[in-house]
This record gives sequence, C-alpha cells and structure tokens, in this order.
Amino acid sequence: MYLKNKRRFKLFYRNVYSHLIINFFFIAVQISLLILFIIRLQKYLEVYFGVSIVLSASFMILLINKKGKNEFKLAWIIPMVFIPLFSIAVYFMYHTNSGSRRQSKRLKELRAETGKILPPAAGQGLSEVDEASKYSDLIHYMRNNNSFYPYKNCDVKYFSCGEDFFPDLLASIRSAKKFIFMEYFIIEVDEAWTEIMEALEERIEHGVEVRILCDGLGSPVASSNTYQKYLKSKGIHSKVFSKIIPVFSTYLNNRDHRKIIVIDEATAYTGGLNLANEYFNRGKNRFPYWKDNAVRIQGEAVHTMIQLFLQNWNITSKTMGEDYQFLNGTYQKYKASGITIPYGDDFYNNKDVAENIYLYIINNAKHYLNITTPYILLDNQIQEAILFAAERGVEVSMIVPSVSDHFLPFCIGKTFLETFVNGGVKVYLYQKGFIHAKTFVSDDQIATVGSVNLDYRSLFHHFENGVVFIDSPIVAAARKDFENTLQDCSLMQKGDYKKIPLHIRFYGRLFRVFSPLM
Repeated sequence: MYLKNKRRFKLFYRNVYSHLIINFFFIAVQISLLILFIIRLQKYLEVYFGVSIVLSASFMILLINKKGKNEFKLAWIIPMVFIPLFSIAVYFMYHTNSGSRRQSKRLKELRAETGKILPPAAGQGLSEVDEASKYSDLIHYMRNNNSFYPYKNCDVKYFSCGEDFFPDLLASIRSAKKFIFMEYFIIEVDEAWTEIMEALEERIEHGVEVRILCDGLGSPVASSNTYQKYLKSKGIHSKVFSKIIPVFSTYLNNRDHRKIIVIDEATAYTGGLNLANEYFNRGKNRFPYWKDNAVRIQGEAVHTMIQLFLQNWNITSKTMGEDYQFLNGTYQKYKASGITIPYGDDFYNNKDVAENIYLYIINNAKHYLNITTPYILLDNQIQEAILFAAERGVEVSMIVPSVSDHFLPFCIGKTFLETFVNGGVKVYLYQKGFIHAKTFVSDDQIATVGSVNLDYRSLFHHFENGVVFIDSPIVAAARKDFENTLQDCSLMQKGDYKKIPLHIRFYGRLFRVFSPLM
C-alpha cells in the first residue's frame, strides 16, 4: 500500500515520528514541571536542606533493605545525592505505577490459565529426560519453577543470517492452514514487510487467522493508528504492546523485545532477527552487513511458543475467550535427537529466568564457552561468572560489534570489554558490519538462542524469549557459525582500550554507573 506511493509513504512516516516527538515532548514537560516545583522551594532553603537530609537518609535505608541488585540501587543513590527531592519523587513514580501493577496481575493470571493446558507428552517421560542429561538440574529449574517444559523428538534448524531465514519464513507462512501468530519488537514497513504481507493476505483468503503484535516503541510506523486500521482492513487481527502515550509511566519502560512467529501447531521461529530490510541485508542500510541468527522449531516445543504469544496478546484483555483452542492442538513427532526448551522472561515474574540460564551455562562450562552479543552492560554477577570461567581454564570467547549501534551503550560496553580482555577472555570485534545475534554455546552440549541481549534492559526490564538446546544439532550449528564468524573479526589485545578515542572512554566511564537505568 504505502511503498507504491513514495510521497504518501514519506508523509506517513513524518506524521508518525512527529507523533512520537509530541509524546516525548509532553513527558519532558511533566518532568520539567516537577523540577520547577522543586526549584520554587529554594526560598525555604533551611527547611529544604533539613527535609532533604532526613529523606535522603530514609531513602538510603529503604534501598539497602529492598530486595534487588546493588547496581540498580547505586544508580538511584548517585542522583539522589545531588537532587534528592527530585530523585526520590521520580523513584516512587517509577515504582508505584498502577498500570504496571495491573499488567503484572493479569500476566500472572494468564500464566496460570495457559499453564493448565499442555500437550500429552509434556508430562510423560520427564524422569527419563532428567536421567539422560547432565543438565537435569537446569531442566528441573525450567520445568518446575517456570513451567517451561523440555521436549524431545523436535525437528530444529539454525539460520546463520537473515538471507537464509527470510525465504524459509515465507515458505512456512504460505503453508499455513489454521493460524499465524507474529510478535516482534521491530516491524518496519518496507520491501521485506511488503512480501510478508502479500503472503499473509493470500493465507487470509484461505481462511487462516493472522495475528500481529508489535511494540509501540520499536515499531513506530506499524504501531500507528493509521497502519493498525490498514492491517484490520486486510483482515489481520493486530495489537500494539504498550503504546507510547504522553504520560511518564513505568509501563512505558517494559518493552516487548520478543521475536516470535508461530504457524499452526507445526512451526515456530525465534532468534535475534526483527522484521526489516536491514536484518535481511536488503537495500541500503546503516551498516555494510547485518549479522544475525534465528532458529526454527517443529514439534511439541511449539506449544510453549504459542503460550508465550497468547499471554502477551491477552495481557490487556479481561478473558482469553476462545483462545484456548490454540492450546489444544496436536503436534507431529520427529525422529530427532536432543532436548528443546523454549522459554520466556519479563519484568514482572521476579525470577530473572534469562540471566539464570546464562549464568548456568557459564558456570557449568568445562572446556569452552562461546558468547555472541551486540551489547555488553552487565551486572557484577554475570561479569564475575565469565571472568571466573576464564580463570578456571575454560576457553571463553566473545564476539561483539566493532561499531556503534547506540552510542552510550557502545561507550559503556567498551569499559567491560577492557576488563574481560585483562581477565583472559578472548574478545573478538566484528569488522564486516554489525552483529546482532544473541547466542551462548558450550562444550558441544548446550546452547541458547533468542532475543536476550547481555544488558540490563533485556535481562531485567523487557519481555524476552529464547530456546535452550541440549545435545541438539543446533549446538553444533551454532558452534560452527561462531567459528566461521571469527574470520570477519579482529582479536582485541591488552592495551587496545587505551587506543579508543578519548571521548568514547570518557562517556563510558561517566555513564557506566547509570547503565542499569538505560
């Protein structure tokens, strides 16, 4: 629709982004009014300082005794020292939002509802799975604490780039018979999306139900009212996760960063790839090449992906209605090796599922650990685990971008890389373009692929998802991809950090303490 009329498309883009700017302007106005209110108290300086000291001391005591990571506490304490009343006010605005409480309660209900419906094999043979795997404790954690079940007899495939993924996705969409669910942080209305839309519209004509859930921040055009109406006119059921509204709210901070496609009870996709030309290396983009990955799952493990989608789809609904039908399907069994465990994580579960999985793989590595991530903004727990793995003789190798995607995270990430290099970790800088894959591989036995970056946003703020593969063909494929990618990398040496431009090192050191809030 929009690509055929370039002028209309440009006007549409301009309107959407203007709308976003207006929203952020109103949020800035709210913050400015709060600052102005505090400044007006200056004529009562003695009272102000007295109250500030009492409140600051009380606030510190509250933070120290509050459950949570020390990095988050420190990020709040520092601004509180300089602008105590404002910082304390923002903190309580941040932690006492009614919208977040409603969302948390609803999500808990949805997990309980969807968790009652499992495919027949989900409760069978689990003891055999535990006994057969050296990772039985991880399987136990994921199944019993989070209801993420292990599945055998699943067919899996690894995609080392968007160019391989895209045609496979289109073929799967065109084979759909019942439903297609899509949940993405970024959906860009461009040439690649136009091809996907054509395939979706063709399936709709054959009675297939199509649902699209996109994030309100990551997909500014696709989430706009105009485009949402357009999707509905094509017979597509569409929702926006957390629309950008001109209100300062914690609800806006918890984005849907997942990448999920489910087609019938047959096939599911996830990984680092969003839906845009850039990810498939089509047309003119910011970087010469975009390196990413994805996985395809077929078999009973698809059930968990359906659950994850329906939970976020119904998070603003009072009931699931007839959506239970999608959880009662039948799944094909494949003669395939390995264990497949899809999982999800979010701000509200208070379990840090993704971080725990990463920590488990790090701490159980014996011979090698390969990590691929676009961002490095870590808490002390993961940082120390990686350094300890290197110290106990594990060959720890990490591939990260050599160029900036987001400036401040890039600057801060460099400070962590210096620590890793000095600690014996092999840090490889990707030179061909930008690397966006999020992958852990260890000892030819375990791997995880998904949407989870090694930063605070992914690990603690966003809705994320991934898949753990144990003794699966995916492990060898991900390992091979890592080794092939090293050919496009340079090894970071001790002392290289000092060669980085001064302004990057300055911003990295200055803002590192605030990385938990970024």
